[in-house]
Amino acid sequence: MVEFDIWKEVRDNLVSAIDNINDETTEIVVIPFADNALTHPKLNPMVAYATAAGKDFLKKKINALPQPPKSTMTYHYIPIVDFFNCRVDDSRVTYMFLMTDGKDEDPAQTTIKKLLPQWGAKYGNKNVYGFYVMLHKQAANPEVDRVCQNQDHLWKVETADVNINLVRLQSSAIFNAKNDKYFDLSIACGDSSGKSFSASFPSNCLYKVRKTEKLSNSVRVWVAVPDQKLPELSINNLIIKMTGGGKFDFLVTEKIPVKCEFKPERSLKISVR
Repeated sequence: MVEFDIWKEVRDNLVSAIDNINDETTEIVVIPFADNALTHPKLNPMVAYATAAGKDFLKKKINALPQPPKSTMTYHYIPIVDFFNCRVDDSRVTYMFLMTDGKDEDPAQTTIKKLLPQWGAKYGNKNVYGFYVMLHKQAANPEVDRVCQNQDHLWKVETADVNINLVRLQSSAIFNAKNDKYFDLSIACGDSSGKSFSASFPSNCLYKVRKTEKLSNSVRVWVAVPDQKLPELSINNLIIKMTGGGKFDFLVTEKIPVKCEFKPERSLKISVR
């Protein structure tokens, strides 16, 4: 039998994490568990926007979940497949919390193992962020660890003894290389106090980051512009790293596309006869 020894902490911490999401346009999806496969048709994800009313709805739903029986398996085959098939909307930010004991009720034991490795390809360039929330310590799985470490926008939450802090920067930026020396990335949500940020462009990018500064509500990225002919327009992925946080401080925007413009100034030619 499985002992759900951290269930109360998981539940309380998930409620706290939801409470701390302060962007009201963010969609929150919680894929819960069931203790009977026959409940599949009724097991819908808990979905709401991060408004006061939406968060209250989710918190009440989560707090009403009973502790899973020791002999149960968490059933969410249909909800997770439904999420992959239907729940993508580029117009909004979505946080998905999958509550699991690490088991897979799919008879072939392959559904979640197949879907999680596809996460980065499906959601890595979208504002969709996934959290694999373990319901007990035995849900630790080296294979899942490797998958989460190698997928963009997917993290594993092992326990719940501290609050989940989701730090999100704006999802894109524009840099005018002709006139600007830096650009700012606003901190859209999350507690960034005590945190430091570093940024870099890929090694093959013509632009280089000179330095990164943490301001009160944003991150300033200073850019070195090479003394050579540059394309008028290029899109370059900026890699962001956050330090100074704890194990459950997550920077969910680790890769930000930057539109780099280098357009010559317009000139007016007047001919004199």
